[in-house]
Amino acid sequence: MRIGLFGGTFDPPHVGHLMIAQIASEAAQLDRVDFIPAAMPPHKLFQVMTDASVRLEMVRLAVTDFADFDVNPLECERPGPSYTVDTVRAYRERYPQDELFLLLGEDMYNDFAQWKDAALIAKEVTLIVAPRPEQSMQDMKRESPKHISNVKVIHLEMPALDLSSSWLRKRLVAGLRVDPLLPREVAKWIAKTGVYNS
Repeated sequence: MRIGLFGGTFDPPHVGHLMIAQIASEAAQLDRVDFIPAAMPPHKLFQVMTDASVRLEMVRLAVTDFADFDVNPLECERPGPSYTVDTVRAYRERYPQDELFLLLGEDMYNDFAQWKDAALIAKEVTLIVAPRPEQSMQDMKRESPKHISNVKVIHLEMPALDLSSSWLRKRLVAGLRVDPLLPREVAKWIAKTGVYNS
């Protein structure tokens, strides 16, 4: 089986996340994509985030209509910082014969060499990289994580999405509409619960 691992804060999950997962699934012929909300992303330890259980519920709602998308709560259930290497190890232990793919944005890809145990991650997974708005495909393909050998990478051929969860949160807090940019069930749930009301 070919499994895509899509980690992130998903605060909130938006249509861009679903688009990246769908295009990655097609490009790498994945059997499924697991969305893995991070409880405590190491690069955001001092940022205020919506509670992990709330983000987990929103991701579950976001993927409801996609048969080949799933949600794995392991990072929300694990104490301490949500290191990708720990998640990859857990998947490798559970799926010793399967091919693992790690979905990430081009900004995270550029910092990949600084991740905890990046070489171990690179040994176990193929990276699937989504472009960022200000970078061309040619620039993206020229860059690779420095000081890590044998990194396997698939660069997605797709429009760069200029859509961020932090921008959506600001609009939600201000009471502005964002529902066209959110999965339908997520938009309904946010409106019902008022989770982003200031």
